[in-house]
Amino acid sequence: MAGSKSEPEKETCLLRGARVLSGGEDLGSPGVLISGGRIVAVGPEAAKMARGTRCTRLKLDGFTLTPGFVDLHTHGAGGVDFVEASAEEFERSMAHYLAHGVTSLLVSVYPTSWARSLKVIEKLSSFIRQGRGRGVAFGIHLEGPFVSPARPGALPRSYFRRPSVKDFRKLLAAGDGLVRTMTLAPELKGAAGLIRFCRQNKVVPAFGHSNADYGETCGSITGGIRYATHLFNAMNGIHHRSPGAVTALLEDPRVAVEVISDGHHVQPAALRLINKLKSEDRIILVSDSTHPCGLKDGRYRFAGAEVFLRDGVVRQKNGTLAGSALTLERALKVQVKEVGEPLEKAVRYCTQNPAAAVGASRQFGSIAPGKRADLVLLDSKFRVKATWLKGTLSHVRGRLPV
Repeated sequence: MAGSKSEPEKETCLLRGARVLSGGEDLGSPGVLISGGRIVAVGPEAAKMARGTRCTRLKLDGFTLTPGFVDLHTHGAGGVDFVEASAEEFERSMAHYLAHGVTSLLVSVYPTSWARSLKVIEKLSSFIRQGRGRGVAFGIHLEGPFVSPARPGALPRSYFRRPSVKDFRKLLAAGDGLVRTMTLAPELKGAAGLIRFCRQNKVVPAFGHSNADYGETCGSITGGIRYATHLFNAMNGIHHRSPGAVTALLEDPRVAVEVISDGHHVQPAALRLINKLKSEDRIILVSDSTHPCGLKDGRYRFAGAEVFLRDGVVRQKNGTLAGSALTLERALKVQVKEVGEPLEKAVRYCTQNPAAAVGASRQFGSIAPGKRADLVLLDSKFRVKATWLKGTLSHVRGRLPV
């Protein structure tokens, strides 16, 4: 079997022999029993409960079992841009994510015209409510429009707006309760009230696309910022006479930081610095992928502009990075092979930490009884061998040993 199934049934399965990583720890090789879409037991109890049943038994010696990856920042992949996507394209794109280990994601939305933005958010919220794409997408990330024209990155600055609670209420209404995170520039007039309103409505306000200096960034943290969008990118960096936003975000232990771990957005030496300065529960790997991810090198469009995919990097004609062609599978490998991070920690950065950041850690993000059976099997080269979504084997490369 290869690729993804259409309407598979949840099965009872005992996974044995794999090295199990969860919560930043190496749990050894306990058995894991999944049934009814949930993890039922881990350890000796798993084999006991499976005894005398007809459950599927897989012998996975030599592989590593992790929780399903959680991507909180992705604009699309496999030729699909979420802002432009039809229902069929949205569903098709999820096969790409499952093939690379992602079992949960937030759909990221870049700014467009105001009327169109509301329609796009309504469309995407309906896809998610309907469970399209097997329910991999569980919410929406708004990257703007309340961001700084001084730090647009690849976002279309002509659609940026001044922070407004009134306008944000309309975005929330369009999202039908599914807006989970909002990237904003806290130094803009009106942003402080917007940060408070986000927190009151269970939306994570994220620092990003901001021209704030060190003092303004510290003030925004005092005002409620606990999350930073793609650290180092589209913000003021570190200088010994002007510490910048990055310094404030790194030094405050309350702030979780997104990291695009591709070696291009953030070089390996800087990735090591992040890992040393932030506690291991405050680092979150994201892809920030755009629709050229998974396609051949060539010319494409993103957020209304022409972009070029070359050698795994997406750029505008002027050289500006335009999202990425990164998968979390690749981000994990970069952390281990190029940065030198222990695999169990790197796994935590793309599983438990992002789930916790958006209040979803009770449902997924770790391997424990009662959690959703979202699992990834890695081979010795950190490649995804198989992905289980809600207890269903939804992707496998080649065959699994029995």
